[in-house]
Amino acid sequence: MTQEDLERFAAAVAAAEREKLAHWMRSLGYATGHGDTMEDLLDHLGAQIAEGLESEVLLEREACARVCDHMVMYGPVAEVQQRYNTAYADCRDAIRARSKT
Repeated sequence: MTQEDLERFAAAVAAAEREKLAHWMRSLGYATGHGDTMEDLLDHLGAQIAEGLESEVLLEREACARVCDHMVMYGPVAEVQQRYNTAYADCRDAIRARSKT
């Protein structure tokens, strides 16, 4: 085998591995972009995962804030209700404020 033969073989193996990674990403619903190398694909995957996690965190925060909203509406009654309502509203507002940073 010549050096050129070895380089062609190595390129073929690298392309096959890259295609396996791209196939796996697509099977999970991730885009592969224009990744020419495995490093490109992994960078693109990392960015997509980070974006998805950020979105999930925002959804979870809003769900928590809605629990506080519910408590303001249906919390304890009589003289303590105002203190609870203020606390729940403060909690809700703090949760939503974290989503805007």
